[in-house]
Amino acid sequence: MVRGFAEFLFGLEARQPREFRRLLRVRAQIYTTIAPLRAEILRSPEPIPFAQLDASAFRPIAPGTAWGKKMDCAWLHVTGEIPTDAGEVVVMLGLRGEGLVYAPDGEIVDSTSTVFLQGDLPHSGGKYRPVRGLDLTTGTVDFYADIAYNGILLYEYGRAVFHGAHLARRDEAVFALYYDYMTLLALADATTDAALSRGLFASLREAYARFGRGDIGGARAALAPHLEAPSDSTFVYDAIGHGHLDMAWLWPLRETHRKSARTYAKQLDNLAVEPDFVYGTSQPQQMAWIKQEHPELFGRVKDAVAAGRMELQGAFWVEPDTNLPNGESLVRQALVGRRFLEEEFGITRDELRLCWLPDTFGYNGNLPQILRKSGMDWFLTIKLAWNKVNDFPHRTFHWEGIDGSRVLVHMPPEGDYNSRAAADNLLGGIDRYPERDLETALLVYGAGDGGGGPGEVHLELTRRERDLRGLPKVVPGRAHEFFTRLAQRDIPHVHSGELYLETHQGTYTTQGNIKRMGRVLERKLHNAEVLAVMTGNDSREALAQHWRDVLLNQFHDIIPGSSISRVNVEAIETYERIERDLDALSAQYTAQLPAAEAAASVVNLTSFPRDEFVRSGDDWFHATVAPYAAAALVPAEPRDDLSFTGDTMTNGVLMLRFGPSGEIVSCTDAAGTEHARDGFNRLVLHRDPYQFPFDAWDIKQDYHRTPGKPLAPTSLETAVDGPTIVRTQRFRFSNSTIEQRIVLEAGSDVVRFETTVDWHEKHRMLRAEFRPQRYADTVRCEIQFGHIERVTTERDAVETAQFEVCAHKWIALEDATGGFALLNDGKYGHRVKNGLVSLNLLRSPTFPDKNADNGIHRFTYAFTPFASGDLAKVVREGYRLNNPLIPAAGASFDPLIQSSEAGVVVETVKIAESGSGTIVRLYESLGRPTTTALTTSLPVRSAVETDLLEVPIGATDLSAIELGAFEIKTILLEG
Repeated sequence: MVRGFAEFLFGLEARQPREFRRLLRVRAQIYTTIAPLRAEILRSPEPIPFAQLDASAFRPIAPGTAWGKKMDCAWLHVTGEIPTDAGEVVVMLGLRGEGLVYAPDGEIVDSTSTVFLQGDLPHSGGKYRPVRGLDLTTGTVDFYADIAYNGILLYEYGRAVFHGAHLARRDEAVFALYYDYMTLLALADATTDAALSRGLFASLREAYARFGRGDIGGARAALAPHLEAPSDSTFVYDAIGHGHLDMAWLWPLRETHRKSARTYAKQLDNLAVEPDFVYGTSQPQQMAWIKQEHPELFGRVKDAVAAGRMELQGAFWVEPDTNLPNGESLVRQALVGRRFLEEEFGITRDELRLCWLPDTFGYNGNLPQILRKSGMDWFLTIKLAWNKVNDFPHRTFHWEGIDGSRVLVHMPPEGDYNSRAAADNLLGGIDRYPERDLETALLVYGAGDGGGGPGEVHLELTRRERDLRGLPKVVPGRAHEFFTRLAQRDIPHVHSGELYLETHQGTYTTQGNIKRMGRVLERKLHNAEVLAVMTGNDSREALAQHWRDVLLNQFHDIIPGSSISRVNVEAIETYERIERDLDALSAQYTAQLPAAEAAASVVNLTSFPRDEFVRSGDDWFHATVAPYAAAALVPAEPRDDLSFTGDTMTNGVLMLRFGPSGEIVSCTDAAGTEHARDGFNRLVLHRDPYQFPFDAWDIKQDYHRTPGKPLAPTSLETAVDGPTIVRTQRFRFSNSTIEQRIVLEAGSDVVRFETTVDWHEKHRMLRAEFRPQRYADTVRCEIQFGHIERVTTERDAVETAQFEVCAHKWIALEDATGGFALLNDGKYGHRVKNGLVSLNLLRSPTFPDKNADNGIHRFTYAFTPFASGDLAKVVREGYRLNNPLIPAAGASFDPLIQSSEAGVVVETVKIAESGSGTIVRLYESLGRPTTTALTTSLPVRSAVETDLLEVPIGATDLSAIELGAFEIKTILLEG
């Protein structure tokens, strides 16, 4: 975005100021004002539906009036008479902002926008836009416009302004000359062919001289030889119109509802006037809104799709972040998104082979498997072009995930999903394309980020550039057809592992409550689905909207924390509402579980046997529960293996010794082995200076070179509480406080840090730092359905650029003598370099939310040593920390479902999307091929393996299910 802004301000206008001024002089003669139009306005803080407008509430508004600030809403009512001798006229509407245009009967007819977008070339109407689709045959003008102003680029700049509305006459010859001139001026400036550039500038000068003499035809004739000269390039761009629209970002979700309607209205009008134009759209959630709120407009969308003029891309419900959501969430993104497209548009599986994620902040290493098993073989992004340190070496390549699955990747070489499609974009894309010898690439053009899609400038330029000397050919096309051809080519390059983005690492941490609640709801949705199976309830209807709302909040500017305050507040409110509903539903299901006589019991909804202590009220109990089962609680026996002093605590398994700053300076086990090299859980406050312009997104790569400030407790106390020892440490610094309970449980070698922070900082970052004895050149980090191995060294620029990495429930380091694992229940950002393990707990950026993360945060993290080769323990403890046992009055039953292999995790148990069967999803977690037996108490008439979309593949033998390393298996059980 910022690069595009700089290109506009300091590009063509700066390099060719004389020619640019001449271009604007041509523009000044395109439209001639015929008559003004009257306008009235109705302001409101929130949108008013057309059907609820009160005609008596409108008030006159004069041209030039500033009517509101950012995010204010209003309706315009524009009326007037067309002079009888006016001839063919155009209605011109002047807004600083965006508007959706309605006929008096409520039909949507057009949309307009004068929002500055990256790299825009000047529109022929200046600050006015022609309004299409109006019925002017009556001799009158009468329309409404639902208008908005959402700022400019990244900033809350300016105010909403009504410039006026009028009738005008358009000189078609001057209009054509304007875009002839613009097209060739951009080419003359961008080409490296000196002779062509000289010839173009000479013809531009001649054309302008003739224009100055009033000879418009002669001016066009001077440019015609260049416009008619065919391209001699063998390179072809497949050009697809697109309007990337963030679900929320610098505007709230309610504004995206309106932006969606404006975008679809404009592009449907473009389809009507441009016979070869193809528009691509990628987020079913937006179409679902259109269906609900504007059914007639949705009907036009369906017609355009059926006619092959609008391409459905993406197949995820929204364009999510793929680092932070868990594996099941990404499966549901595909499942919910694809089912909507199939049901509403009749699209077949073969027509939805592309995953369209241009703007997401990096891509996890198991995404290829999730895509392939969700019917997607192809992947589009541009984001790695944003790397800050190292140029990603490819634009067209095969991407291999941690299980060996591959997808074909194409990154439009310009590095933009909002291309303006001018000559510099086309030529610059080829220059930046390592695989240019393929002589083909995708051009994704149109106004984006805030939606809109291709406008007049894009359409006029691309029409002239289709076969133009000095440029590659530009052919209107579809992404599906482009990838189909590309898949038949020899693409030698393979990238294995994650697609790590060398920027935006702050999004692993910013808005910590959104991230933690997102994880909590993933767990509670899982629990509700399992409990429904256990009790014979059909939860599909009850959970469908909750899943959609959670998936929506996984959009790549919501869960990463890179949106304005209102978006963040509303996300938390949505999470709290869903949590209340899920708690009530799960309580209803829990009450229906098979019960014994025991007064108290717990349900274990994980794949692992549980043996732990549980507190109920003031009493402690011991629980021993099989996977996906329930068992009675047994009162906890008094313990004599728990003791403490002023600076130590022990449970006979671990001995912890604390230093003056509250950190653990020594951690020894029963054998006397030391696990702490230089302190565990040192709480350190680092400077986190403002990062222009992406403050919420970015952390300085060298932040750690300036020593942070270790925090020291202002008070502490230690006590034995039943089968636990708890050391409570309190910290006060600046305007913030921390209370941390360090918990050591009887018989356990897991040390928990139950933390409450009242955070009121600006540009500070709180981290928990560990330096363990067991360290290695690589660290294993849990990701979706598995883990990835990353380097802990900084031997080159690539390793150094990965200074902060994303992990889910755990990371683990291991040498020949043992290992160290750090666990968490809602934190994602980690630094694991040169002997240090640092968990990023909180940040405090100020843009775009000036109060980001201020307030109360509650989270837990933990560490545990483990024996060499026993990664299964780490996986198990990660699930235990994140999935507490569920109280159930008297429930008692054997495992619903169980895997015979500890490394094979039964992740999901749910009602099948169709029919009455049960879906069981499992995965291999340790990175090694295995065979497991799946036993179940469900009645099973047949067991069928399916893909992630629940499409059958073939019968499976539950007694011997073979899994490759990190393989995901989905089984449909029918009884």
